[in-house]
Amino acid sequence: MKQQRAIATREALVLSASRVFAAGGYRAATLSQISADAQVTQGALYFHFRSKKDLAAEVIRQQHELSIAVGQSCLENCTSGVEGMVLLSGALAAQIQSNPIVQAGLRLSTESASDLADASVAPYVEWISTSRLFFEKAELQNELVRDLDVGMAAEVVISSFSGTQFVSVALAGGVDLFDRLARMWTVLLPALVGGDRDVISRVPELLRSGSQLMVE
Repeated sequence: MKQQRAIATREALVLSASRVFAAGGYRAATLSQISADAQVTQGALYFHFRSKKDLAAEVIRQQHELSIAVGQSCLENCTSGVEGMVLLSGALAAQIQSNPIVQAGLRLSTESASDLADASVAPYVEWISTSRLFFEKAELQNELVRDLDVGMAAEVVISSFSGTQFVSVALAGGVDLFDRLARMWTVLLPALVGGDRDVISRVPELLRSGSQLMVE
C-alpha cells in the first residue's frame, strides 16, 4: 500500500510540474507551486526529486517516451516512409495539444535548453535518427528525389517541426498547429518527394489521420 501511495504521489508531482512548467516555463516555476498543485508537502516532493532540475528532467524523459512511442508505431506500421512522417507529425501535434506532459517537455527542451542541457539534447538526437529511418524507408520505396542526402533531410524535418510547434505555441497557444504543419509540409515535400507527388495534396488528410494514432 505504501509503495502504491508513493507511486501515485510521484505521478501527481510529475503531472503538476508539467502544468506549472507548461504555463510559465522552467525559470519561473517554483517547487512550492508544484507541491501546492499536487497537494503534497515540499518534504514529499524532495523525497521523490532532489531539485527542480531533476523534476524537469523527468518531465522531459516522460514526454519523449510518450512521443517516441508514436514514432516507432508509425515506422513499423506505415507502408510509405513519406506518408509515415506526415502521419507522425499529426500524431505528435495531437499530443502537444492535449497532453500536459508533452506540452511541458517540449517547452522545457526548447526554451530551457541551456538550463537542462543534458536532458534536452538526447531527445533531439533520437528524433533525428528516427526521422532518418523514415527517409531510408522512403528511399527504398523510390519515393524521394534522386540523390537526396537523407541525413541532412532528417535534420531539416526535425528542425522544421520543432520550429513550427514552437511558433504555434508562442503566437497562438498551439491551437493552429495543424494548419502550420500543413503549410510546413506543403513547402518541404516538393523538395523531398520524387515520382508520384499525390502525397502533397493529401497532407491535410494525413495530418487528421495521424491525430488518431496518438499514444496516451
